[in-house]
Amino acid sequence: MPESAIAISTSCILSLEMPYSEQLCIRRTAYRGGDGPRAAIVAGIHGDELEGLYVCQLLADWLEQLARENPAGLAGTVELYPAMNPLGLDTLTRAIPVFDTDLNRNFPGSPNGDLPKRIAHAAIENLSGAALVVDIHASNIYLREIPQVRINTDFADSLVPLARRLNLDLIWLHGAMTVLEATVAHSLNSVGTPCLVVEMGVGMRITPDYCRQVMSGILTLWKDQGVLTPDVELPPLDHLPLIADDSNVHYLNAPTSGLFVPVIEHWTDVRKGQLLGTIVSPLQGGILSEVRSPVDGILFTLREYPLVYEGSLMARVMARKGRLA
Repeated sequence: MPESAIAISTSCILSLEMPYSEQLCIRRTAYRGGDGPRAAIVAGIHGDELEGLYVCQLLADWLEQLARENPAGLAGTVELYPAMNPLGLDTLTRAIPVFDTDLNRNFPGSPNGDLPKRIAHAAIENLSGAALVVDIHASNIYLREIPQVRINTDFADSLVPLARRLNLDLIWLHGAMTVLEATVAHSLNSVGTPCLVVEMGVGMRITPDYCRQVMSGILTLWKDQGVLTPDVELPPLDHLPLIADDSNVHYLNAPTSGLFVPVIEHWTDVRKGQLLGTIVSPLQGGILSEVRSPVDGILFTLREYPLVYEGSLMARVMARKGRLA
């Protein structure tokens, strides 16, 4: 292999025999250039979230073009893990089938546990030590989210500077929760491997514009960290994130059951008292309830699935705090 060539390989980080002569394989595609830093992309932890799979495809296509046109541009190693929950992806279910458990509540895992624990353990073993891991999620089938990165306040000092360069629209800082300690991001950040959690779009769908937006930010971070050489040309970042935390995010829950009909576009400036949508009943005319913004701000979460029950989340509005420096 020429000194400047990029080595591309595919392997299984975990392989298990299954019934009916089938085999479970957690696949990794690696692109190895020089001896520089290693970066990784994780997707498909939840089987009904497909946005990250398309981001992996876009990155793979970009890296293969780099291998043809400027192989010396990859100074380090990139690893893509597009399907951490292949059984869930095969069945379009969030959890791991049969076990009916959320893979992202099983980290750091165990080499001798049940299947979810073994997948989690293999992931941590292979991801630990990377210069940067980006864990990509979609929303569920009920809500649409603008591209955002979610950061535990325990790790904000080290992760927010990275998140600023990810070309996203929002950085959401959230307080520590016991349940989140079993996620891949918390497990990696706890051992010193920086991991950013990206969420965007809607479950069981892909949003190509969002995926390309995230891809641009990932490439920028790789260049910042020396995974790509300084001469690699990238498009300029065109999104500057706002910051949200527990003090400026307002949740709008349905006061009654019915069909939620929005009258406003997602990711829109709103005024206090502005009509966002109505709840109607298919059994009668008229309006059961109006949904109005509680503050001046930006509508960054909007219900995608129209059927609601009392208490269902319909939207989130972020009161403005200004853009990050």
